[in-house]
Amino acid sequence: MKTTEFKKGQSVVVTTKKGKVEGTISCVDMNVCTFEVEYSVDYLKEGKTWTMICVPARAIELA
Repeated sequence: MKTTEFKKGQSVVVTTKKGKVEGTISCVDMNVCTFEVEYSVDYLKEGKTWTMICVPARAIELA
């Protein structure tokens, strides 16, 4: 298994098509088709916690 670039609980900024989202890594997974590490990121929106799934490392930077 590959080593991960980010660890669970780290604060990160995710770049999306609509801008940047600040959040926290909530899960680290392996895509079984591409064997790439993907992340789930929890973030707040309108007072509620949302989760982005299958976020590639190239779209994430440390906050």
